[in-house]
Amino acid sequence: MTRDTCIALFLMGELVAALRANDSDLFKRWLSGGIQDLGEPVVEELLLDWLDPFLTVEEQDRLLGWRLGVRLWSF
Repeated sequence: MTRDTCIALFLMGELVAALRANDSDLFKRWLSGGIQDLGEPVVEELLLDWLDPFLTVEEQDRLLGWRLGVRLWSF
């Protein structure tokens, strides 16, 4: 397994954990670090093609809200 593949898999786990914790700041920090390490095209593919199938509908909605600048709370 290449170094970039290991980083991408680790990043995916951390992004999902941040979503499940409902922590947009932590998500953005991991996203920023991933872009620095892997580049924007790789992280964009990771989000669009690989991360989405692992998320629940609620997590997908939360991620969409964060992209739009809205915080969605789960009770």
